[in-house]
Amino acid sequence: MVFEGLNSTDFDAFEEKKWSSHAFNRERLEVKLKLTALGKELAKEIEPELPGQEMGLTEERPSIFNQHQVRDLTLYFFRDEQARRALGGILDKSKSIADNVSDPAFHHRHINLGLRVFAGGVEAGLWLHRNAWVDWKNVVQRCQEYWERDKLSELLGGLPPSIKYSRVGGVPEDAHSANSVSPEEVLENFDQAEPWSFFGEALRRSEPVLDSVELIDRLASVFALLVPLHSFIGWRRDNDFHELKEVIKEQKEKAKVKFSALQVGDEVRVMKGLATGRLGVLESIERKGVVKVRIGTIVIAVNVDELGKP
Repeated sequence: MVFEGLNSTDFDAFEEKKWSSHAFNRERLEVKLKLTALGKELAKEIEPELPGQEMGLTEERPSIFNQHQVRDLTLYFFRDEQARRALGGILDKSKSIADNVSDPAFHHRHINLGLRVFAGGVEAGLWLHRNAWVDWKNVVQRCQEYWERDKLSELLGGLPPSIKYSRVGGVPEDAHSANSVSPEEVLENFDQAEPWSFFGEALRRSEPVLDSVELIDRLASVFALLVPLHSFIGWRRDNDFHELKEVIKEQKEKAKVKFSALQVGDEVRVMKGLATGRLGVLESIERKGVVKVRIGTIVIAVNVDELGKP
């Protein structure tokens, strides 16, 4: 499919009366196919400036992943599988099993560039969910030094007025331009965002650019403006301001020792995730740090550090 734009029918797929109904899955699937084509075009623009990003799309069907309501569809670019795997154990430890069940969305846990399509139009930019605490704490720690805070102030001040800042899960009409926001406003109480902190543009459904191939260039330009801010905030091995590299290294060493002691056929107990507490049999060893466990008739893949003794 070639992306040619979004029309009124696409936005109508997210009317409130349709959120919980499977009768409108086909309508939403049509939008998802368009977003897939759009994402492939945007990926070409993002990769050179922000390498190591992977594209994802939210579910078009009501399910556990969206609390059984499809209020919108989100196309996002976040850290790739290798980087997510390195942070997986750290992120899991910060949330209870109940929290992980109530909000299992991967992209909520990582800084991302993306856009959401909803009944009112499109919002596109840099998204930080309150659950993306590794990235939030990274920038908070970085800005403990006044010169780093000054850098953040320069990044914000250099954004055009069209880039808005919001912490209310959307972009209200009276949202402030990001270039008028202070670093203190961005950094304070990051874990109380409701639930998103957002830098970007809101395009109302009546704007002609949405129903045009020109939307690709418009969104690519928004993302390009926000790449420096993404790079400043987001945790990476070369942007590590709360010293996670040593924690990750320690976890790998523990997993290596545990992995070498396991054999196919061993009885094990799952210690994390939805199957916590269940006994199973080691079915296979897939790759370093990952195994498959049979629990009754079901086989699940888990990290080796999520297993314990029977």
